[in-house]
Amino acid sequence: MLKLINLSKSFGGIFATNNVSLELKKESINAVIGPNGAGKTTLFNLITGKLKADSGKVFLEEQNITNLSETEITHLGIARAFQIANIFPTLSVYESIKLAILSKKHGLYNMWGRFSDHSINIEANQIAKLSGLYKVKNIICSELSHGDQKLLDIALALALKPKILLLDEPTAGMGPEERWMMISKIKDLWKKTKMTILFIEHDMDIVFDIAQKIYVLQQGRVLAEGLPKDIKQNQNVIDAYLGGG
Repeated sequence: MLKLINLSKSFGGIFATNNVSLELKKESINAVIGPNGAGKTTLFNLITGKLKADSGKVFLEEQNITNLSETEITHLGIARAFQIANIFPTLSVYESIKLAILSKKHGLYNMWGRFSDHSINIEANQIAKLSGLYKVKNIICSELSHGDQKLLDIALALALKPKILLLDEPTAGMGPEERWMMISKIKDLWKKTKMTILFIEHDMDIVFDIAQKIYVLQQGRVLAEGLPKDIKQNQNVIDAYLGGG
């Protein structure tokens, strides 16, 4: 589904990602973990076209998308929800989702003129239900709870109809109870859509609970990859990241 081959990016001679290779299977949930500075966010930026790779290749369904623009990659089917939610603070949840749908379908051309299209309203309602935001769809975005703002960021990504969804620390800034509620909603979303998901997360209980495959980065390189049970027992990962014996 998504394949990275020897992907590298350096800044000032220091590698943020160094020959990173990974492959995501269709309809799978995958995690990227590693200490701060391991290259996780840079990896997401390379996949989405926010950064251009120094070397290596990115393939989406056998198509080489290396160094395409962010817009081109989005239209091909990769969407991203950020660690800090990107929302429209003065719009309602419903209006924000409709705006995202319209941007995917029509770009900026005559967007507001199409805002009341019946098909757009139906699709926006479906996404609001899918993301767990239907009950608050008429709330102004800036008035949402932190957790709902994060859900809205995911909903805006869903409006782009992605084949692959990248989640950058979806539980950041949440308390324990709110974290698990978020993960439950992500699980439910995956069961309903079966889209391929790749997420960055620091809470190892969450990672081991939801991920089907885990990639561990250290200093820009893939230190280990495998099933959760294998990563838990990998001595290199324990020494470098998990801690303890």
